[in-house]
Amino acid sequence: MGWIINKSEQGIFLVVADERVQKEIVDVYRRGRVEIYDYRRYPGAYSFLELQKWAAGRPEAQVIMVANFHLALQDEESLKRLNFSRDMLESLGKNFIFLVTPYGDDRLAAGAYDFYSFVKLRVIFQKYGCEQENKSPLVQDEPLRESTWNTEDAREGLSVAYDLTEQAKEEYDKARYYESEKLLLKALGIKKALLGPEHLEIAEITCELAVIYCSLGKYRKAEELLEKSLQIRKKILGEEHPDIAAGYSDLAVVYVKEGRYKDAEELYERSLRISEKVLGEEHPDTAISYNNLAGVYESQGKYQKAEELYERSLRIREKVLGEEHPDTAISYNNLAGVYESQGKYQKAEELYERSLRIREKVLGEEHPDTAVSYYNLALLYADRGEYKKALGYCFKAFRIYELRFGAGHPHTQDIFSNLQIIYSKWDSEGSFIHWLEEKMKQK
Repeated sequence: MGWIINKSEQGIFLVVADERVQKEIVDVYRRGRVEIYDYRRYPGAYSFLELQKWAAGRPEAQVIMVANFHLALQDEESLKRLNFSRDMLESLGKNFIFLVTPYGDDRLAAGAYDFYSFVKLRVIFQKYGCEQENKSPLVQDEPLRESTWNTEDAREGLSVAYDLTEQAKEEYDKARYYESEKLLLKALGIKKALLGPEHLEIAEITCELAVIYCSLGKYRKAEELLEKSLQIRKKILGEEHPDIAAGYSDLAVVYVKEGRYKDAEELYERSLRISEKVLGEEHPDTAISYNNLAGVYESQGKYQKAEELYERSLRIREKVLGEEHPDTAISYNNLAGVYESQGKYQKAEELYERSLRIREKVLGEEHPDTAVSYYNLALLYADRGEYKKALGYCFKAFRIYELRFGAGHPHTQDIFSNLQIIYSKWDSEGSFIHWLEEKMKQK
């Protein structure tokens, strides 16, 4: 997948994977160079004109991933239109990656042979071999199979819930956490009514809500929701599944925020063991596990162990996600931090700046992750006595956090405190309040 997205020339590619694996692929790549057209969110038969119109609204996108494409191929007319439009798809000058289930792949091979033969590369993902057998028919590990969508009421309700969830993700990526929370709560209500309270879809939304609460500093609430999500997942999936690994990692994040480093380390190690066993050592989720465990080591002063794992995580992300993905920026930022802790300031500065360039380009200059890069550079320059540069970066970080989270947020207050300290070292006789008021007017 990484080669198709980051290295290949334009073409049509086919990825064969069940719906749960498709979701994982979309979650991994949606924040990078890829734009996602998902037939759950845009239900209906295949239409080139609809896809063309959607792609035209995203002129900068070079890679378009068409997820759950099998849902658009429910009749023979759709297959015929697909055959007819293969040259038109190529004329758009973009990489198209079509994701289908094995059943959808069979339909394409039999009914859209002209399109199928035009595919540049076909990639097949196998299902995980760690799922429990003999599950209750009322509790499915893949709740939204194609058959579910044949029920009109369920299709309409789940489509609305899915659309709300995707909007929530978009709001979260823009750091609009309260808007994201409202959308997820609506989606949760719909899915509970359709699927019941102990369904994997419920566990997933519960986990996403917890991530929002963690971002807002509501750690106890986040912890409760994550424990509830883990209970549902363990009951359905067992102990060794990628979703369980993700659940341990999410809960460990909260423990880190609360200063419970030993508890967090234990959960991260448990998550890493599952990821390495089930997904392999070069999977993006394994990279997350390496990164997270490194962070706990760093917090406890185990810098050499942290550096080794950060570097391992970075190598995977550069290879699989590319050098301009937000997750790769996280690795640059974190590795820079451990370099700084060991006094390797030049190497730290280079990686902080590399991370900042990616975030400004991909996330924008007013995203909280971009603010993290500004703040880290500010502290680095302050340590080196370059107070004017430090002051500029620290003010940028403060302004973003104040606008996003308010003056009372703990991170905003922490940045404000350091802004005062840096100013006093830059101009010990000046008025910090007067300087700040003038800077605020300029913005």
